[in-house]
Amino acid sequence: MIDSRFWISIAVISVIGTLGSVLFKYGTDAFGMLTFERLLHVEMSKMSLAGLAALSVGSAMALLGGYMLKPASFALEFLFYPAVFIALVMLFVSRFLIGIPLSVTGLGRLNALLTVLSIVLTAAASAVVFKESFNTRVIIGFLLGAVSILLMGEA
Repeated sequence: MIDSRFWISIAVISVIGTLGSVLFKYGTDAFGMLTFERLLHVEMSKMSLAGLAALSVGSAMALLGGYMLKPASFALEFLFYPAVFIALVMLFVSRFLIGIPLSVTGLGRLNALLTVLSIVLTAAASAVVFKESFNTRVIIGFLLGAVSILLMGEA
């Protein structure tokens, strides 16, 4: 049943996501053109190794603490469910990597392109994995989305 709580959560997600996207584009612009090489480059030094050790210990402690709190909090039980946790890590990595194409194009165009492409690929994966079926009208919508990807990619 879809009620006001559903629409309020959609509004909150949309506003937070939009603000995050605008802030991410603003931050990305400060670094010029990004590449995989630039994102993966690390200068090894005593300070960077100490920082990596501190980050590793801190991350391990946060994960252990969250895992130990699972019985006390549904949110943490949900977060640390393996499929959910791995999915969130994958979503984080994909959103982080958006900085690469975002550094050379506009936020609106990239968001439109990724949204449509994500819808088409997610629908295809859902059909394969969950055996979800789509009527002809929905398939035509997906095809129009694919055409929009081609049109946005041409400009």
